[in-house]
Amino acid sequence: MKKPLMFAAFLCGCLLTTAAFASEGKQPGFKFCTGKVSVDPVVNLGLFWESNMNNTSHHEESGFGWRIQPALSISYTAKRTTLGVNMFYTAERVFDGDKGGDSDSYGVNFTLLHKLNERTRLTMNGSYTRSENDNFYWANDPLQTGYLDKDKSENYNFNTALGYTAKKWHSSIGAGWRRTKQLDGAKQVSDAFTLNGMWGKAMGAHTYWDVSLGLTLDRPDDGDDSISYTLMTGISGDVNARTTYSAMFGLTIYDYSGFVDDTAYGPAYNISGSYRLSRKVTLSLSASSRYESEYAGYGAAQHYYVFSHTLTAAANFQWTDIFSSRLDARVNLEQHEDVSAGTGNADRTYYQLRASSYYKFNQYSTLYGSLSYSMDEYDRSSNSDKDNVRCEVGLSFRF
Repeated sequence: MKKPLMFAAFLCGCLLTTAAFASEGKQPGFKFCTGKVSVDPVVNLGLFWESNMNNTSHHEESGFGWRIQPALSISYTAKRTTLGVNMFYTAERVFDGDKGGDSDSYGVNFTLLHKLNERTRLTMNGSYTRSENDNFYWANDPLQTGYLDKDKSENYNFNTALGYTAKKWHSSIGAGWRRTKQLDGAKQVSDAFTLNGMWGKAMGAHTYWDVSLGLTLDRPDDGDDSISYTLMTGISGDVNARTTYSAMFGLTIYDYSGFVDDTAYGPAYNISGSYRLSRKVTLSLSASSRYESEYAGYGAAQHYYVFSHTLTAAANFQWTDIFSSRLDARVNLEQHEDVSAGTGNADRTYYQLRASSYYKFNQYSTLYGSLSYSMDEYDRSSNSDKDNVRCEVGLSFRF
C-alpha cells in the first residue's frame, strides 16, 4: 500500500499548492506561461451503498461505504500542440470491514495532438493504472463460505497515429501496445501489439468511403503467439450539424495458438454515432467486435479464445446551466470458444446501466448522485449468475 499512499500524498500536495494560486483568481485552477498551461485540481467525496459488495453469486453481502478521489488535470495549449495529463487516486472503504468491498486504485493518462502542418497531424495517448480490490474466493469445503483476498493488477496502454487529410481523401497509420499484469496469484502477464492503416475517399461534401486493415498480436507471458487480421470497409461523415457517424464492417481471421492451434473466421464491425437532439439533449451509440485469447498467462493451459461484442449507449441532458444528467448503458457478450475438447463453448453476458445527475452550486462545488445496476450471466451455469445495485451521493470540489 505504500505506493498508492505516496501517490495520493503527491496529488494532495499538488492540490494544496494549486489551491493557493486558484484562490487569487475568480476561476478554479490556475494558468501560467501566458495562459498556455492550465492546472485543475479536483477532490470527489462520496458515500455509497451496494447490494453485493463482494461481487459473488452466493452469500451476497450488502453495506455502506465511503469514497475519496483526489485528481489533478494539467493541460498545455500552443499554436500546433495540445497536451493533457490526468492523475488520480481513488480509495473506497466499507464501514463493516469484515464484508469486504475495500479497493484502492491510482493512475495517470495523457493525450497529445500535434499538427505537423495544415494537413498532417500526430496523435499519442497512453495510460497506466494500478488497482487493489477485494476478491472473494470460494473454499474447497462446501460448509465454508470462502474468504477475502486482495486482487492486485496493473494495466498499461499506449497508442500513436499519424493522419493526413487532403481535399478529396484522407489516410492514417497507427500502432499500439497494451499490457495486463497480475501482481499476485499466478502473476499472469498478457501483452497485445496492434498495427492498423486506413484510407478514405470523399464521396460528397461530408461523406467518406473508408477501408481499414488491422493486425493484432496477442503475446502471453509463457506460450505461443496468436495473431488476428481484420479487414473492414464502410462510410463515415456528418449528416448535418447535429449528426456524425462511422459504420465499418468486414472480416476477422484469428490464428489462435494455445492448448491446440485453431483458426477462426468471424464478422468484424465498428459502428459509432452521435446525435444532438436539441440544445439540451445529446445521444451517442457505439458497437464493436474483437477476438482475443484467454488464460494467456498460463502458456500451454490456454484452452479458449474469446469473440467479444460490445454495445454502448449514452444520453446527456443539460437541463439548465447548473443542473445536468447522464444515462449510460453497456452490454458485453463474450463467446468463449473451447479448443481443448473439454467443457465446451460458453457465452457470458455483462449488463451495466447507470443514471447520474449533477447540481452545480457554484464554480467550485458540485453535488452529484448516481444509481447503477450490473449483472453477469453465464450460460454454462445459472448458479454463477450475479448482480449488484449501487447508490452513491457526494460532492465534487474544484480549487
